[in-house]
Amino acid sequence: MPTEPPYDASSIRILNPDEYSNKFFWAKAGDLASQYKKPEPWIRRGLEACERVNVPHDYFISRYLLNDKSVPRNPTVDLVFIEVLKEDRR
Repeated sequence: MPTEPPYDASSIRILNPDEYSNKFFWAKAGDLASQYKKPEPWIRRGLEACERVNVPHDYFISRYLLNDKSVPRNPTVDLVFIEVLKEDRR
């Protein structure tokens, strides 16, 4: 059986802001809320909907934060967004 490498101080790495924002969508939601002056829970739900249906976050950012209506609607993301909202209200 292979042995695990030791977990010690050298195993810990501090992420820079871009790394944590890309790794954790909830952190990205906070950054975007500050940048676009929109409610963080709304942005988090939109990013989570994208995550659940494997759509890049750029879709939500372009269509809903930048208000770029040339980006075609993704009805699947919209449906999942509503599901996430309902889950949050439970």
